[in-house]
Amino acid sequence: MGPFVQVVLGQIISLFGNAALRFVLPLILLRQTGSAAVYGAATALALLPALAGTLAGGVLADRCRKARLMVVLDLAAAGLAWGAAASADNLPIVLWAPAALCALYALQGLYQPVVRASLPLLLAGDRLVQGNAVIQLVDTLDELLGPLLGSALLGVMGLGPLLVLCGACFAASALLEWQIRIPGDRPQPRTQRKTDFAADLWESLTYLYHSRPELLRLAGIMALVNLVEIPAVVVGIPVVIVQYLGQSDAVLGAVQAVLSVGGLAGGALAGRSRHPLSDRQALGLLMGIAGLCAAMGVVLWVPPLACGGVALCGFGVMAAAMRFNVWFFAQLQVLVPQAQLGKTTACISVLACLTQPVGQAGYGVLFDVFSACPAGVLLGASALSAVFLTGAMRHETEKRPG
Repeated sequence: MGPFVQVVLGQIISLFGNAALRFVLPLILLRQTGSAAVYGAATALALLPALAGTLAGGVLADRCRKARLMVVLDLAAAGLAWGAAASADNLPIVLWAPAALCALYALQGLYQPVVRASLPLLLAGDRLVQGNAVIQLVDTLDELLGPLLGSALLGVMGLGPLLVLCGACFAASALLEWQIRIPGDRPQPRTQRKTDFAADLWESLTYLYHSRPELLRLAGIMALVNLVEIPAVVVGIPVVIVQYLGQSDAVLGAVQAVLSVGGLAGGALAGRSRHPLSDRQALGLLMGIAGLCAAMGVVLWVPPLACGGVALCGFGVMAAAMRFNVWFFAQLQVLVPQAQLGKTTACISVLACLTQPVGQAGYGVLFDVFSACPAGVLLGASALSAVFLTGAMRHETEKRPG
């Protein structure tokens, strides 16, 4: 079994456990509190340690052995899940669930830059783009299976046993990753390391500003999308399905699974494409997401079609987002030197996602205030996104035609 296959299998097992818990814990909070604002605030709060973890993971990926880092992170996740299982019956869920959710997001944030920085050591040329597509597909597959099986297992097993099972997934992934040997996976010499993380990150920002300003511009566009567009879908779909349409947890899990199938379709399309996207085509995908957000709002006015229409629109959103992400990370891995790929990728990812917690918390409040008309919130998000993206596409076309 080659090291790339081992990395992929480790991802499948580990991210399944993470995705299941990241679906179940906010859902229980939404059910118990009945508040979209609490749901939005909890998911927004969890993104903050995820962003911090992404920065730290990028620096650690360049400083340490990547395979060993994966093992440590999965063992930490196993301990977290088992600790939460021990606390589930003794503490109110509104106290420990947000803390566990934050820790899970932080560990995922640490984990992903390590995997991304490993790919150029394992794959070259066209296989690098295909490898990125595979990693995105694995992530999306787990986002499909996590909610689908998580909601089913929650009903059958209860929360405590589900936490124990997810902890076992993390432990199994760590055992597999312990056997991975990545060619050229050598930590940065201590004599070349900066004294702190801030110095490493500042070096990456300086490099981007002077050498790759086009990547910073794209990060800025993604930040706008993650403020106005993506949070409307992330917060809106669970709130619409559970509260506005009054559907069960199993139905929400099935809808989330349809969204993940859309991500799989987008990743498969990216992996099979013979020609890379142009900048204009990539930004066109983001504009397509705005149109699908509007369609999601419109379909809520046709009750018999509402649930299926939301799922179908979500499928399209995820397909477009996945296609864009594969293109974007392949751009990074080609343009950024290997020696600073981990921390530079982390910096770009955090700059692009820094606005998302604000967006999710804001949309949680909006869906509470306009609980009788969530379609209006979705349509407003779509219109605002279209205005931003039209200006961004015009500016990007002038900077980098074609």
